[in-house]
Amino acid sequence: MNLISIPFNMPFLEILAKRWIHEAQNQPDMIRQGMILVPNQRTVKALIDTFLRITEGKPILLPRIMSIGAIDESALILKGDHAFALPPAVDPILRTSVLTKLIMKMDQSLEHKEQAGEIWKLACSLAELMDEAEWADCSLKDALPKAVEGEYAQHWQNILQFLSIITEIWPQWLLDNQVMNPIARKAALLRIQAKHWQEHGASASIWAIGFIDARPSVVELLSSIMNLPNGKLIVTGIQEDLPEEVWNNLALTHPYAEMAKMFIALGVKRSDLQYWQEDTLLVPNERVEAFQQTLLPAELLDQWLVGQHSITLPNCYLSEPTDQQQEAVSIALMIRDALEQPDKRVALVTPDRNLAMRVALELGRWGIVADDSAGEPLYKTPAAILLSLVVRACIEKFTPVSLLALLKHPFVCCGYSQKTCREYTRLLEINILRQFAATGLETIGHATRQRIAELQLTHPEHLGEQSLQFISHAYEVLNLIHLLEKFMAPLIEGDYKRPLDQWAIALVEVVESLTSNSEQAGEDLLWTAEEGNALAEHLRNLIAEAQILTEITLQEFEGILNASYTGMIVHTRRVLRGRKDKELHPRVYIWGLIEARLQVVDMVILGGLSEGVWPPTIDSGPWISRPMRSKIGIPLPDAEVGRSAYDFMLICCSVPEIVLSVPLQRDNAPVVPSRWITRLKAWLKGRQSFIVEHPALGWAKLLDQPKGAAQPISVPKPTPPLKWRPKTISITDVEYWLKDPYEIYAKRILKLRKIVGLEEDRSASIFGNVVHEGLKKAYQQVGWDEQIVKDSMIQALDERRDIIPSMREWWRSRVLKIADWVYEEEQARRNEKNFGRVYSEISGSYDFSEEAGISFTLRGIADRIDFNYDGTIEIFDYKTGQAPSITSVKNGSAPQLPLEAAMIYRGAFGQNLAGKIITQLYYWKLKGGLDNDEQVKIVKKSSGITMENEVYFLSQHYWDALIRLIKQYNDPQQPYLSRPRPYLFEKSASGGIPRFGDYTHLARVLEWSSMAGDD
Repeated sequence: MNLISIPFNMPFLEILAKRWIHEAQNQPDMIRQGMILVPNQRTVKALIDTFLRITEGKPILLPRIMSIGAIDESALILKGDHAFALPPAVDPILRTSVLTKLIMKMDQSLEHKEQAGEIWKLACSLAELMDEAEWADCSLKDALPKAVEGEYAQHWQNILQFLSIITEIWPQWLLDNQVMNPIARKAALLRIQAKHWQEHGASASIWAIGFIDARPSVVELLSSIMNLPNGKLIVTGIQEDLPEEVWNNLALTHPYAEMAKMFIALGVKRSDLQYWQEDTLLVPNERVEAFQQTLLPAELLDQWLVGQHSITLPNCYLSEPTDQQQEAVSIALMIRDALEQPDKRVALVTPDRNLAMRVALELGRWGIVADDSAGEPLYKTPAAILLSLVVRACIEKFTPVSLLALLKHPFVCCGYSQKTCREYTRLLEINILRQFAATGLETIGHATRQRIAELQLTHPEHLGEQSLQFISHAYEVLNLIHLLEKFMAPLIEGDYKRPLDQWAIALVEVVESLTSNSEQAGEDLLWTAEEGNALAEHLRNLIAEAQILTEITLQEFEGILNASYTGMIVHTRRVLRGRKDKELHPRVYIWGLIEARLQVVDMVILGGLSEGVWPPTIDSGPWISRPMRSKIGIPLPDAEVGRSAYDFMLICCSVPEIVLSVPLQRDNAPVVPSRWITRLKAWLKGRQSFIVEHPALGWAKLLDQPKGAAQPISVPKPTPPLKWRPKTISITDVEYWLKDPYEIYAKRILKLRKIVGLEEDRSASIFGNVVHEGLKKAYQQVGWDEQIVKDSMIQALDERRDIIPSMREWWRSRVLKIADWVYEEEQARRNEKNFGRVYSEISGSYDFSEEAGISFTLRGIADRIDFNYDGTIEIFDYKTGQAPSITSVKNGSAPQLPLEAAMIYRGAFGQNLAGKIITQLYYWKLKGGLDNDEQVKIVKKSSGITMENEVYFLSQHYWDALIRLIKQYNDPQQPYLSRPRPYLFEKSASGGIPRFGDYTHLARVLEWSSMAGDD
């Protein structure tokens, strides 16, 4: 019996290669004869490297080393005539497309655009069910009716009817089109090869190494190899002390479960094993025994009580970081530390691709580029992301977020150089998309032209640097929008519904146009390297094979496109983007579980050891339950846990130094440590032992920490030179100057402006502008009636292009309600014989050179000034949001209306108004909502003083305070303090610290302030 075992803690591939060379009697011509069959492609490379290392790099013809997954007709070693002619395998995309169409026909209620991607996923799950059944040699047509019998609920009967898609319709489709399911064909090829060896034998050596696979077709192939004169099946790490009855009935989650099933299927026992051993031990026998004892089946756990002597696990460490990021940092530090030792090779092994990516990025701080060849999902590659961004932008009709996400993709050039395209995108973002709530390329273009017209009417001295840059490149930005409209036309113009292949062709045309520039065509950028080739192949398959899906919308196409990436992994080197291959570190690797199998390095870090990651979450699938799987002979998904357990034990027992990394949190939620770690801790605790903690967590805590203790920050006290200080200020900015001079410093001297959030809710300010503009139009009309007010308000609303349709309709009712209130209020005023002339949105300015002895100008715009027939004046301010209280106006924290009054007295709004008596100050609260609109009088009758005098005294008080401010800040020693007068702030509604202005974070108020306890 040619059944061989190599212990866990011996160099498996090295022993195997030496034996092969030895049996070939060191003759080069004999060495190359024969074949070695391995479980995966990574082992092929590792075995080739092992042969080269043993022969010290001398030229040698190696035997044929082949992965079982790569077997096809070209790989079969059949000679002469052979009695088989298998139909070709159906293309996976075509299979999924047909199944998707069949599902839609089966249940017409599924034909909704929101569910197109989900239907595609359902089709994929049907294909997976067929694949599982074919690997298990299970006929679904015969088995499913027996599995769903009377004891099951009616909905299972409905599922059985639905599954007729794959039990009746699909098999007939395969016959009609003369194709086979891919797994059925692969299993048939394995059996054909097995049959050939059984009938014809093989003179050369045929070895199968490292298999733990109980699938029937694989077992037949392995059996045929074992029966060859020079055939061998070589496994690793058998546990001999398990009783035979336990070995034959291991739970599926046990590490040896799959191997035991394979032995039973092959008809062999552990006693049939021969052992290949060497004196070289990679790992002490004590560690192997410890992990085998830790993972004993439940019925043998009483053995834990036997021989409870203290034990140590040398070169075995535990790391328990608090979260995923700390785990990545600590693992990177472990790798960095290991590389200090010459020739030491280190690998991170984890099924968590997110952790692998984090570690690769952290290693970049030391210039270490890990060989991460486990691959990444195809949908995460740059070109695939670009496809999704293009489709999403079209569906969302180019909202600011979707448009900028597209334009900022590193591949997008729109015919310009990449640098130029980014510059124009930045100008479009800052000056249009963050200022104007525009959606749609046409609307964005309109907003851009409108902004250009406004800036061209403004004197260059009054424009900021950002506006000057925009106006100097204004027409290039407009051209960028025009190019976008041109390039996106294949997707946004034409039929609403199209066949899937036409959508795919249009999408390819769009992305190639968007990524082309003067130096490089888009196709040369998109479809190159591993990920580009894989994506191009996928799109070709969609175009060629998915034509059966007709009459679908763009949103349905998006769902299908995104779902079609499911399970597709491209073996690329993400960290090498922008680097050269030679920059890969020769001693650092990142592997997935399958890749790590049978590999040997000096140190391995096992990352992400938590339930749901390693071992993975098991799922029986959407179609059949666990009892039904057992009944029809399809393996339970628990077997995946067993394979993960075998990978865990194999690494722990074969690598000289290991680190077990167990994060305590994942995505801000506590995690359950891997069951194997829990068992290991419990087993060691019973022996008064423990796993040594790796010091990397301590290193991680020190990383990026400043030296010394934290020092509290003091209140900022900037004192800029006089020549930099503002010589003019608006009335509205006076309030900031009083409450928070630092805001004036940041805005007027540093010229910092808040960057408006993309698609930030600016409805309050937009609604205020609409109301102001509408009332201005109403008062400019000749004549006065209710319809004029309503028409003016509606016109102001309709002229705004930055209002979404649903908001526009809601606001229409609000502005009409405001128009009704204004007309009634205004009509009452006009019925009084004292009503005179209305000045609406009037500008004014005043120079303080004479009063303050300093050249300083106050400017402002009054919402409304009424000049009555009796020569008196009343001032109005419209508030669509929160209006200041009467108390705040009188105590000095709301200076706008009193300062407007003071300017009117001094002729700042026209000499015809100068020196006139001002009788009242009003706030008009105009909300147009559930609350009634309201007129608030600031000055009220009181004994001993007239309202005219109170307005005068109030305005003079603010005026004197302003003059003091002007003189005070004309002193070069006067700092622009942050919040020097906290008593002027009104507490928030919740009673907490008031938030005022856009520069609080810049002044670090929360770090130095104790305002929470202030009055």
